[in-house]
Amino acid sequence: MATIRKRGNRYHVQVRRRGQTVTRTFDRLATAKSWIPKIEGDIERYLYIGGTEQTRVLDLLNRYEKEILPTHKGYQVERYRLGHLKRYFGDLKLVHLTPKEVAAYRDLRLKAVTPPSLKRELTILSRVLTIASKDWGIALPQNPVKMISLPKADRPRTRRLEKGEEQKLLATTNDKLRRIIILALETAMRRGEILNIKKSHIDFQKSALLIPSTKTDTPRTIPLSTDAVTVLREQLRASERQSEGVIPLHETTVFDYSPRGLSGEFLKRCRRNGIENLHFHDLRHEATSRLFEKGLNPVEVATITGHKDTKMLMRYTHLRAEDLVGRLG
Repeated sequence: MATIRKRGNRYHVQVRRRGQTVTRTFDRLATAKSWIPKIEGDIERYLYIGGTEQTRVLDLLNRYEKEILPTHKGYQVERYRLGHLKRYFGDLKLVHLTPKEVAAYRDLRLKAVTPPSLKRELTILSRVLTIASKDWGIALPQNPVKMISLPKADRPRTRRLEKGEEQKLLATTNDKLRRIIILALETAMRRGEILNIKKSHIDFQKSALLIPSTKTDTPRTIPLSTDAVTVLREQLRASERQSEGVIPLHETTVFDYSPRGLSGEFLKRCRRNGIENLHFHDLRHEATSRLFEKGLNPVEVATITGHKDTKMLMRYTHLRAEDLVGRLG
């Protein structure tokens, strides 16, 4: 349904269709009349975007960051990736977000990041467009992210600590980082799980640790080795000395690193010691493999690591042939 009202020397047009209302003012009546069927046709074919032809990709990204992002566990890392999308697509109008534009972004980013990192960024863009279409009433004719080809992912990492690397990592003068490294190698915990540990989560009598918030949304309790208990006690004492006389309003975490801060500090430590191609997450791989080498079965290992999929668990497991020789006899 469309209406035309003359206001002074101009013509005000309002189009209502499929729950959308679009208005525009023209100097000439003939132009106003010719505009109406075009807009009605676009709305019918879901080509009209957001009720305004001026909607930018940045508008959607900002709304997603404000309304949706805070509900995600990994919002800090996701916000970082969102920043790359804003810098590239921010000033682009939504009507001009074509598969060609997304493909250009793909080719540019692949010069700086790995295929898995690129896929994570484009997954966010695709999610924003899907939410805009389904929940925000913005009619999108297509999702351009789904219309481009993506590079094949690299083979899963199989990096384990080489001889002497653990000693180099633990020789750091940063006691907090040293304790985190030991904890990662003893428990196979993820970075975020370690950084979310609170004193109330630790049961020293049972040598157990509750992990209430996990990547799989399933809380789990893991056993703690003697070394893990020792470094947790050390860190609690250090934290209490630092906060002496200060009573926090809320229970704080045992370790005060940010996720990116921890990864950055770990990378610096590796560079200083000439350790190449080692990420903090590789410590989870190492720890998981060590659990198998200690003789634990897959169910027992999965109970500790939190893996629900056996295939995924095996991706994190890289047993050394030389370590199995003694068991073969």
